[in-house]
Amino acid sequence: MIEESQFESASYGRRAMNISVNQCNDETFELVFDETAIPISIGDMERLHYQLSKILRPTTVQEKKARHQAFLAKLKFAEDSGIQALMRRASHDDILVLLRASERDVALKKKLYSNMSENSIKIYVEDLVFQFRQGLPDYRLDEAMTRLLRTAESLANDGTLSFKRT
Repeated sequence: MIEESQFESASYGRRAMNISVNQCNDETFELVFDETAIPISIGDMERLHYQLSKILRPTTVQEKKARHQAFLAKLKFAEDSGIQALMRRASHDDILVLLRASERDVALKKKLYSNMSENSIKIYVEDLVFQFRQGLPDYRLDEAMTRLLRTAESLANDGTLSFKRT
């Protein structure tokens, strides 16, 4: 086990349940309720984290959504070379989420696709159809947008990503 976090639940008139989380490896966690261990993938753990955040910290979730929307709005005004750098540095899956998030914004969608090769466009369009046929889960949007925002901030700080004046 790599890491363990323990929590003690409220007793509500009964014995308190011992709850812990263990990270088994980079892709697997284990939720332990007393003596019962439940393996859980990193994707499921991210989904659980998002759901708990929505319940326990709804204001934080709303603030993140607002930051992500502001990022998407600002990205329309990024220089092409910066968009290309962002696409090179970000993961394929995060770019897929970005493309999916931009589907209703014609200007952003045009900006992103105009900075791709024809071959890249074909690959991303096929992957979009395959990956999001069930829709884009909120937890996946949140995680990808957070990584993209961090990457964009890093590129902006080193001068690689800049924005046209509006």
